[in-house]
Amino acid sequence: MVLIASAFALALLAQESQATLQSCVFEADGWVCRYRVPDAIYRPELAVPLPAPVLPPVSAPAPAPVSDLPQAAPDEEALRQARLISRCADAHWLSLCTPDDRRQAKALQARALAREALRLEVAGLVAKDQCPEAIKTALEGGDLDLAKEIRAFCAPQN
Repeated sequence: MVLIASAFALALLAQESQATLQSCVFEADGWVCRYRVPDAIYRPELAVPLPAPVLPPVSAPAPAPVSDLPQAAPDEEALRQARLISRCADAHWLSLCTPDDRRQAKALQARALAREALRLEVAGLVAKDQCPEAIKTALEGGDLDLAKEIRAFCAPQN
């Protein structure tokens, strides 16, 4: 682990840009300085190539070219938040996450867990055929998209 961290630190030092001091403030515990760190991407999971899966030959007609299919643009902010959560929410002290990144990642993680708990509760109500109560719960939880989804799901039953 130390070897990987030191190799990563050397790679960062080799980059042209360096961290710049933004401000220093004396607090009760001592001096607190804030730095702006240049963006760096470290992906240890890509260091070891994964073997390509072996697929059996398919005799079905060829699918349409990818350029002909409508492409859904990924929500860049959602991707950034997911990366921040995975990188900094439960990060080790040696990671390259600033305290602000850690706080934001923990807040995003808590919000995602609350949203998932709400979805589970609403799904349980729908499973019990309590659609009006499920819609009401989704609205009280503040998830309008979930309420619309449940209303559309329950519409054929009404």
